[in-house]
Amino acid sequence: MKKFVVSDLHGNGNIYDAIIGYLENLKKETNEEVTLYINGDLIDRGLDSARILVDVKRRIENKIGFPIVYLAGNHELSMYQASLEIQVRGVWPIGTEWMWSHGGSITAYGLEDLVTLDEEEEIVSFISNLKIYEKLIETLDHKRIVLVHAKCPRVVLDDCPLSIKDNNKDVENYLWIRKYDPWIPFRQVIGNPNYFTIIGHTPVDNKLGYEYDRSENVLNIDGGCAAWAKGYTNYNHSPLVEIDSQNNRLVVLTFNNSNEIIYGTYFQHGDIIPMNEFDLNERRKYLEHNVVTKKLVLYDVE
Repeated sequence: MKKFVVSDLHGNGNIYDAIIGYLENLKKETNEEVTLYINGDLIDRGLDSARILVDVKRRIENKIGFPIVYLAGNHELSMYQASLEIQVRGVWPIGTEWMWSHGGSITAYGLEDLVTLDEEEEIVSFISNLKIYEKLIETLDHKRIVLVHAKCPRVVLDDCPLSIKDNNKDVENYLWIRKYDPWIPFRQVIGNPNYFTIIGHTPVDNKLGYEYDRSENVLNIDGGCAAWAKGYTNYNHSPLVEIDSQNNRLVVLTFNNSNEIIYGTYFQHGDIIPMNEFDLNERRKYLEHNVVTKKLVLYDVE
């Protein structure tokens, strides 16, 4: 069983399609079972937000392809909170933060074009049940791996008791807190000394799309798709992390918006090690070359 983790795709259909195609081909060619963990913020800002949300829901509920575990992010939480304010059936409240500040309008209007009102309500119900974290059985450097969008809880249970619909302060913290928040005058603790934590939430501005915080044993894999959707084209990357516990390492492939794997690295004992060209090409051969990528389209809003 191979397990993969991606985070913060923010409606980037190019990278989503490339990763799905890559994993489908990998499963087909190697006969190995694969599972994809989406570590929150699948939606908002990117033009394909609604399409990939509908596709992920369909794949999970109909058991299509390979298993997908979809965890909550702050944007999924914002979508759920906005749904609680709907006054007229099928009309998203324009004045909510999700719509005007978090890029949720692209998701909302996209859903109107793709699904019926009843299906939209089913999507809200689907979002409301997303779990907040996942504690894996795999370890890295003798510590269990925890996937959470922003902040590792102090107490991590084997089966997460929290979902988006709990909508309480703990949920807010685990999905929103950043190590350095401008409105909080002190540093936040993101990690947990008992675990190796994989998060997203804050875009990483480097060519690999991920970075390691040694002081808290936290790996941030937010490659900046939200920034890309807003026109910051230096964020043209998104890491896909393979958990290789047999070799006590992570294998990280960095995808771009042209259906390419541009970097391959190993993360082991806190160090990032470049992959040699042979290993990288061995992984590139599973790319789905028939995927049609779309150019970034920016709209000026007055």
